[in-house]
Amino acid sequence: MTSLKCFALLILLAFTSCSIVSCQSKRSASQEADDQVQSLREEYRRNPPERKGYVNNYENLYTDKEEKTLDSLLALFTEKTTIEIAVFTIDTVMTERDSLDAFTLRVANTWGVGQTGKNKGVVIGISRGHKRMRIQNGYGIEKLISDAETKLIVDTAFLPFFRKDLYFEGTRNGLAVLMATLEGRSQPVNS
Repeated sequence: MTSLKCFALLILLAFTSCSIVSCQSKRSASQEADDQVQSLREEYRRNPPERKGYVNNYENLYTDKEEKTLDSLLALFTEKTTIEIAVFTIDTVMTERDSLDAFTLRVANTWGVGQTGKNKGVVIGISRGHKRMRIQNGYGIEKLISDAETKLIVDTAFLPFFRKDLYFEGTRNGLAVLMATLEGRSQPVNS
């Protein structure tokens, strides 16, 4: 009976040792993943992603067809008004939730959306993962629409759809309201 107790104790010790080692390896794998995410975020902070068009779908919120539809809509608006709008979706690996506004501003400045010298550009950053979005208006746009009006458009035209996971519909609706507001207040383009 004593040898049976010793054997049982040895088994228990072996099992406990394995459990401790397993937990430690999971913890270090988790820490390694966190370190990699932080490294990627730092890289995106220093070097925002390249702009590919009017719509840059880094979080894959839109299908290819939806992305093309939005891109065409924004290209036509730019031709008509000279106001340039760019939309980009933000994967959670790109920035932390609390840094999304600063990241969107950095992307807007890096991409140079809007005509040089006129700053007639708008950059819209959307993150499903962080459950946030931000509209950055260029200085030329701030003369046409206030921050309060921009926030109202976000709250009433974009977010009701986003809350239902209808990102394409919300983006299309929000863009329609934003573009109508801007177009109604901008000077017509001389042909």
